[in-house]
Amino acid sequence: MREHILVCQYHENLINRLHHKQVVVKISDFEKIHPVCKQLNDVQVGLHCLMIQHNGSIASIPFHESWKGIPIAIYANEMGTMKELMGRLPLIRDLNIRIFLNSDLEANFTSLHIMASLGIECGLYFGNKEKINWELVNDLMTYAIYGKVNHAPLEPFYHLASHYNPEQHTDFNSVYFENPLTYLHIDHEENIAASSEDLDNKKFIAKGIDSLERISENNKYDEAIHAWQQFFLKPDGCAYCQAWRVCLGKFSESVKVNEGCKPFFVDMMEACDHFLSMQHKNKKKEVWQP
Repeated sequence: MREHILVCQYHENLINRLHHKQVVVKISDFEKIHPVCKQLNDVQVGLHCLMIQHNGSIASIPFHESWKGIPIAIYANEMGTMKELMGRLPLIRDLNIRIFLNSDLEANFTSLHIMASLGIECGLYFGNKEKINWELVNDLMTYAIYGKVNHAPLEPFYHLASHYNPEQHTDFNSVYFENPLTYLHIDHEENIAASSEDLDNKKFIAKGIDSLERISENNKYDEAIHAWQQFFLKPDGCAYCQAWRVCLGKFSESVKVNEGCKPFFVDMMEACDHFLSMQHKNKKKEVWQP
């Protein structure tokens, strides 16, 4: 079993105890980027990504050349004005960075379209699920998958399409570091959870860094990675949706209020099939190698 990547809020003492682990570290201050990276390097902890929650606009971020090579995921409220952003486009495109905007603000759908067209890797993260405008999500997905003009990958659509297998389910939560097959969440007291929500709600599956070595034998962990199966015990609902394989019930709690997820994920699955067929069509001939 591949060792899990650990997701945590930055805590100096916790980082010191994660020797030789791979981590996603959450910070809220861009000035902490270099000190955190230095500490990780000093104590031999591998950086998978820095996750930064920014309460302002993308245009207000102090992008710097010294960030080059550092994997960064930024979650921001909005893009800001193009006038503010344009001068820094070459630098942003050169950074190892992906920018996410919230679905709550409808202007962000246009902003993501613009950023992707400018070559900035970006994505949508879902805020209030009851108020998601699924038509706008569908429009953005259509551009991301079917668009003929070159553009940067748009998440989570690109992840779904590029990892899609018609015979299996595909979990796009990996884009947000939320898939327990790959990521586990840990706090400074070494409580371990299958998701950030579970960690906040103190729904722990284990305690202690050493317990990670035996996590595959942990019954609570096994329940967490198979939680999607619970949908099949219900007489109706998400498990009976045509597009179950690419959604896995992520919007089950809001579907009664906002049913737009159903037609969107049907279209998403069709887009995945299209993407897969195009990959096969464009695959170059390979000759055997000695």
